[in-house]
Amino acid sequence: MEYHEFMIFDRPSEQYGDDGVRDYPKAVYLSMSFVTTSYLAFSLVIYAWCGKWIASPSLGSAGETVKRVAYGIALPGLIVSGALYVHVGAKYLFLGCTVTLSAISFILASAIPIFTYVLALVGSLCYSPLAICLPGWLWLYSHQHYRQGSVGRLVIYGLHVGMILLGVFMTIGGTYGVVVQIMDAYRNGRIDQAFSCADNSGTVS
Repeated sequence: MEYHEFMIFDRPSEQYGDDGVRDYPKAVYLSMSFVTTSYLAFSLVIYAWCGKWIASPSLGSAGETVKRVAYGIALPGLIVSGALYVHVGAKYLFLGCTVTLSAISFILASAIPIFTYVLALVGSLCYSPLAICLPGWLWLYSHQHYRQGSVGRLVIYGLHVGMILLGVFMTIGGTYGVVVQIMDAYRNGRIDQAFSCADNSGTVS
């Protein structure tokens, strides 16, 4: 999603003029290099120490004390990040839509009190449409003339159509799979009950 947001929705020419167009790739490369390096470093170090026993969320693997300190430091940033995403949506939607979406998010997170399932459900419903289908649709809209071009252009056009179909398949299949897993978790007792105040941070004792 980080790459998708950078490459699709930012418009440097409108924000910074011609200089922004020339300098924007440098900012993208620098930022994405830092993001990728950080993600790889954090994930590899955690996996090296915890292996297949890693908790979800991963801070639970650090123990009770470190988890409390880390969450205490990170909580303001998490709140600000959530507020920024809501603010961006509020710029384009009515206030009622923002309140409704926030309420739905709260109900969804409370009804599925295990982070892994929430993450999987959100990824299935949002990642594929936004990061796979939408870029394909935007490309098809901008390159409609490729339907009547050379064989190479027809192949490229077909690949983008396939990209959209792949995104639709991943959305439907992924959502169905996550819903089945959640139902099994309720049935097997891995999820106690919705809107529970029980500890679900995955702490490893």
